[in-house]
Amino acid sequence: MGIVLTNALLTDMDPPRVESGALRLANGLIAARAADLTPQPGDEVMDCGGAVVLPGMVNGHTHLYSALAPGMPAPPVAPRNFLEILRFVWWRLDRALDAESIEMSALVGALDALHCGTTTLVDHHASPNAIAGSLDRIEAGIAAAGLRGVLCYETTDRQGRDGREAGLEENRRYLSLCAHRRDGRFAALVGGHAAFTCDADTLEAISRLAEQFDAGVHIHAAEDGCDDAICREKYGRGLVERLTDAGLFNSKTILAHAVHLAPEGIERANAAALTVAHNTRSNMNNAVGYAPLNRLRCPVALGTDGIGSDMWTECATAWFKSRDGGAGRSPADILAMLAQASRRASLALGIPLGRLQPGSAADIVITDYRPATPLQTENLAGHLIFAIGARYVRHVLVGGKWKLRDRQAVSLDEPAVRRAAMDCARGLWQRMAALD
Repeated sequence: MGIVLTNALLTDMDPPRVESGALRLANGLIAARAADLTPQPGDEVMDCGGAVVLPGMVNGHTHLYSALAPGMPAPPVAPRNFLEILRFVWWRLDRALDAESIEMSALVGALDALHCGTTTLVDHHASPNAIAGSLDRIEAGIAAAGLRGVLCYETTDRQGRDGREAGLEENRRYLSLCAHRRDGRFAALVGGHAAFTCDADTLEAISRLAEQFDAGVHIHAAEDGCDDAICREKYGRGLVERLTDAGLFNSKTILAHAVHLAPEGIERANAAALTVAHNTRSNMNNAVGYAPLNRLRCPVALGTDGIGSDMWTECATAWFKSRDGGAGRSPADILAMLAQASRRASLALGIPLGRLQPGSAADIVITDYRPATPLQTENLAGHLIFAIGARYVRHVLVGGKWKLRDRQAVSLDEPAVRRAAMDCARGLWQRMAALD
């Protein structure tokens, strides 16, 4: 028994392609694509009415633990720079997380992603007072909403040797779990906060663990100039040299941000063909600057850095900022960033994402966007950036199963979840207020 989607405006981004047609979904995959398809006995049929149908999107870098942050009380000290934003805001939030708020954050963040047509989340987690089992909690929240995840724990020396070892162990434990299951739903990377909070042996341990499991490393790099400056002051070597020494410039690495990556770092990133996660709105919000997109020839994936998972808005903002920042990128380059997020998640999960082709995962977004102007392969980027948005997402399938139907979550009681999240957020904020 499968699902047949008829009368659809099939919209691919990797490579860009728009054509009217039909899809048949079966056994979690796209089984067939054609101009028209005859349903098999027992198939469910949905007439899409000529609306846009596209693959589920991937958020290439996020922090689900921030999902309960909107509206939280102001920090005790007004941050004057990026390092103080970390110290007085985000490092207080992650220290206040417990098992309940970790899972609730993941669930609320995943639900918000679902409504935006984002079906896979590449998450970077930190909860220094609740490390052990935290990735299981993140997984449980994402799974309850029906999405996929690529997870890691943020290894750092901020909490000393014990904290570092606990972070490495959580990564090791979850890597082993995912390697054993290989279910295409969840996968693991090795997480690192940023080089300026990691000693040399910590960076080397991160690299060795990734090599042991043939996995990638997901690490912040050059989000702000303080990353390189503190590395030089504290360790006597620059950010690029330290990451190179640890063997982290390779094709499996995700460098989040890379805003202040030095010229030699850009050259090494390009040569290694690693993935840079570009997070336009977060960089603007933190006033850290604009990534050197005009010099990055390595793959660039679009992420949100925890500002939700609305990849439509992130896509449009990335375009507007590229124009404002004189990056010399084209609308097609923005589509390529969305596509790269899917490719990188596909590599980790071992299942093809991001394409409406037979054999790919049946992660499908059905919109009610019926264009009022011609929508063709050549002008897809124009529609994506200037017209289509999350407000048009009507139905979502993940692995060929309905997860959002007529804008209602299928697998859980969303109003009840949001009521529970309200109480959880109050407790989280109270614990934050009690911290130094």
